[in-house]
Amino acid sequence: MRTRRNRSPAKPAAGSPTELPARRFVLGAMDLLTALLLLAGVWGGLPARWWPVDVGGTVLALLLGASGAALLAGTPWARKLAVVAGAVALATGMALVTALALTAAHVAGMYGPVGQGGAALLFTVAVLILPYLVAFPAAQLFVLARHPSSAPDDAQTAR
Repeated sequence: MRTRRNRSPAKPAAGSPTELPARRFVLGAMDLLTALLLLAGVWGGLPARWWPVDVGGTVLALLLGASGAALLAGTPWARKLAVVAGAVALATGMALVTALALTAAHVAGMYGPVGQGGAALLFTVAVLILPYLVAFPAAQLFVLARHPSSAPDDAQTAR
């Protein structure tokens, strides 16, 4: 009696450099995309320079970019950096959206019809920020907390 041999290629070991799980690829690509959009928004989209926004936006973009590159490269510290980047982005995004909502409410109530136009603009900016600096970082933290194998960490690569 003949037995069939499995002709499928060997699956790479978990945490090996050749393994690139879909979750890690998606998280890394989204981190890089968010970093690029943030840099474009801060340095290309804003009409005036103000050092707290320039420095804060650039540091957050560099953190997200490093996290995305580490996730795609499969470095041992990628998961820890992605958690830090996600937490910082989520905190920044929540503070920014809250500040924009409070400012929109203040402007709309204080300046009547003219304030309504300003509030609409602030609301639009908040809606544009929401997916990249609130929803995605929250989802990233959820995925990394729920699936610790989505990025290698020190315990997996030490084996």
